[in-house]
Amino acid sequence: RCLAFRCPLHSFERAAVLTAHGRLWNGTFLEEYLAVASVELIVRASVSVTSSIKNLVLKDASVQIPVSIYLDPGAAVAGGVPWWVILLAVLAGVLVLALLVFILWKLGFFRRARYAPPTVPQYHAVKIPREER
Repeated sequence: RCLAFRCPLHSFERAAVLTAHGRLWNGTFLEEYLAVASVELIVRASVSVTSSIKNLVLKDASVQIPVSIYLDPGAAVAGGVPWWVILLAVLAGVLVLALLVFILWKLGFFRRARYAPPTVPQYHAVKIPREER
């Protein structure tokens, strides 16, 4: 990925020194280049001047610099979370869930609503003898 920098050079005598600093974070190094221990980065830079001066000559307008980047051994990939931390987190989660269910039970959240039986009129059946049917 290339970045272009533009900066005005208002007044300089015969020479100007341009310095660029860059930083590659260890996290980025671990994400992008996990399987390697070092990376050689080639930095290419070129300078062009836009000016109204006709006899302006640039010497060494392009430069190429190799930079070696090594992984910090102290910040290697973490081994993971210890088993006892996972067990403690699961037990704490179950305890919080049980406490929440107990509080809701005490507040009557799980009780069924009791409805009064509907009052419908009761009709008594009358037996019609078979002969009359």
